[in-house]
Amino acid sequence: MEDAQSRRWAVVGATFGLTGLGLQFYLTFTHRQLPPLETLIRFFSYFTILTNALITAYFLVRGLAPGGQLERWVLQPEVGTALTVYILVVGVVYQTVLRGLVPVAGWGRVADDILHGLVPLYMLGYWLGFVSGGPVRLRTVPYWLLYPALYLAYTLLRGPGARFYPYPFVDAGALGYPRVLLNSVLVLLVLLAFSLLLGSMANWRHRCNLSSDR
Repeated sequence: MEDAQSRRWAVVGATFGLTGLGLQFYLTFTHRQLPPLETLIRFFSYFTILTNALITAYFLVRGLAPGGQLERWVLQPEVGTALTVYILVVGVVYQTVLRGLVPVAGWGRVADDILHGLVPLYMLGYWLGFVSGGPVRLRTVPYWLLYPALYLAYTLLRGPGARFYPYPFVDAGALGYPRVLLNSVLVLLVLLAFSLLLGSMANWRHRCNLSSDR
C-alpha cells in the first residue's frame, strides 16, 4: 500500500486536474455556438482533455486509496509511466506546434496553462518521486500505444461527417490523408521514444535501489 505522502501529493494532482478540466468545461459551454450534445462530444474529442481526465482519475484513485483490484492496477509502474508519457506528449506538442495558433486570454489562458503545462510537469514530478522506482516491463510498451491509436482512428472516422478535427495536424479535409497519416506516425514515434526512455529510466532507478539495499 502507498504511504501517506504519496497520497497527499496525489490529491494535489487531482485538484489541479479537476480545476483545469472544470474551468475549460465551463468556458467551452459558456461560449458554445453548437447544440449542447455536439459541444460535449467535441469537448471530449481533444486528446488533451481525455488525457487530463485519465491523469485526474489516476490521482484520485491513488489519493483516495479505495483498495481492491482498481487500486492494485493503478499502482502498477506501467500504468503511471504510460500516463506520464501521454501527458508529456500533450505538453510538448502544444508548446512546440499548437501554442499561439488559437489566441486565448484571461481564464482561457489559465485553463490552457493548467492542462498543457502545470499538469504535465506535476505528473512528471510525481512519476519521478513515487512511480519511477518500480520496474517497468518494456514488453508492454506496444500496448501503451493503443490509446493514442484508437483516439486517432476515432478522430479520422468522425471528422468527415462532423466536419471537425480537433487539431490542425490531423485535419484530413485540409491536409489530405497521406499527410495526416505521416503526422500521426511522427507523433506515435515520439510517444514510443518517450515510453522507452521513461521505462528504461524506471528500470535503471529500480536496479540502483536494489544495489543500494544490498
